[in-house]
Amino acid sequence: TRLVSDWSSDVCSSDLEPPAVATTITEDLLGIRIAGDPYALVVSELSGVVSGRKVVALPSRRAELLGVAGIRGGVVPVYALAGLLGYDAAPSAAAWLALCGSTDPVALAFDQLEGFLRVPRADLHATDRAETARRHVTQVVRVAGITRRVIDTRSTLGAFQSAAGASVSTKDK
Repeated sequence: TRLVSDWSSDVCSSDLEPPAVATTITEDLLGIRIAGDPYALVVSELSGVVSGRKVVALPSRRAELLGVAGIRGGVVPVYALAGLLGYDAAPSAAAWLALCGSTDPVALAFDQLEGFLRVPRADLHATDRAETARRHVTQVVRVAGITRRVIDTRSTLGAFQSAAGASVSTKDK
C-alpha cells in the first residue's frame, strides 16, 4: 500500500485546479425604436425606465423639451429623444421615459420599447462620424439580424449642461 503523502507528491497541483472557464464581458442594452429606426440604450447609463407618465408642456426655446413629469417624487424635464438625435418629426406623446443622471435627472422620451438585450461587449463597434448623421450615437451593435445605433446618454446630458451654461453666461452679459 502507498501512503497518502507518497501519492500526493505524484499528483501535480495543476491537475487539481478546475479547468479555466472563458468569461465573456457583456453589456446590457434596451432595444428601442425612434421614428421606426432601431436604437439601443446602455442600461448602466440609466437610473430607470417608466411609462404612462403625464408630461406637462412648458414653453421653451428648445424644440426637444416636451415639458416636465412627476417621477419618484420629483419634477423631471422630459426631452424628445427623436429631436435630440436630429429627427425633424414633431415630438409625439411620450410613451416611455428613460431616466438619466442621478443628481439632476433628465427623462428621454421614446415611442417603443422592444426589450432587454445582453450582448458581448466585443460586439459593440465604434461609429465613424462619417457613417452616422445622428448626434449622440457613438456605437453600433448587430443583434438578431438588426443593426442598432447605441445612444450615448452621457453625451445627451452633456449637451443639456453646456446649453444651460450657455444660457446662464448669456444672461450674465
